[in-house]
Amino acid sequence: MKIEKFLSLTETTPKLAKKYLQRNQWHIDYALNDFYDSELGGFVDTTPKDVKYPQELIDLFNKYSDDGEVISIEGIMEFISDLGLKLEDIVTICLAKLLQWDRLTNPITKEQFVSNWYMQGCSHIAEMKVVMNDLKNKLISDPAYLTEIYNYTFDLIIDEGSKTLQLETAIKYWKLYFSQDLDRAVVLKVDAKLLADWTIFLETENQSDISRDCWKMMLQFFRKFPTLEAVAEEYDENDAWPYIIDEFYEYLQETKGI
Repeated sequence: MKIEKFLSLTETTPKLAKKYLQRNQWHIDYALNDFYDSELGGFVDTTPKDVKYPQELIDLFNKYSDDGEVISIEGIMEFISDLGLKLEDIVTICLAKLLQWDRLTNPITKEQFVSNWYMQGCSHIAEMKVVMNDLKNKLISDPAYLTEIYNYTFDLIIDEGSKTLQLETAIKYWKLYFSQDLDRAVVLKVDAKLLADWTIFLETENQSDISRDCWKMMLQFFRKFPTLEAVAEEYDENDAWPYIIDEFYEYLQETKGI
């Protein structure tokens, strides 16, 4: 089925269709993006014109929608629960990216829901659960995908009209991504002491909201320095880190003697 859909959208050969689908774990949207990047040099709109969506998919949308046009926050919470997820799960951010859902406080439109699930070849909750489990595994196995989802998080959780992320919200999601205490697969192992020191520093010394640059660079920081020992041995103040991270290093020197 997915090969046929890929062929109908690309007009390529079955051999190439299978190649790109296999290379992208049979996710049609990733395979299509890969195909267009590799074969045609860029992404194009992959939703067919005048497509007839499966009635089962439309019925599923209507189950969660109050007005037949959008899914409000109550319906979104029910949908997330039916997928076996919680709003605070990292894989829920993968869901948001898949549906092109740009802010957690916004509704999901009918077009977002049906077109993006159609591109995944899904019409039923059971099929969607398989996709979400695949994305969960991809978070752990694919560093580029983790970076994509992590960076997407900033815009998803920021207050509308704001350019910075509330400190409390940023800390909550850093713990979600990096804490090893939660009952879930850890996407990036960061020493609990280092994460705690970063949190204490923010709450007692910095006390300011978080910029996009700081948010993005913290993933790079924790990848390069997952422990206090790594910070002590390898951190170079001459490297191009945001000022707040240099301040954190000075804080660690003063409080931890690194």
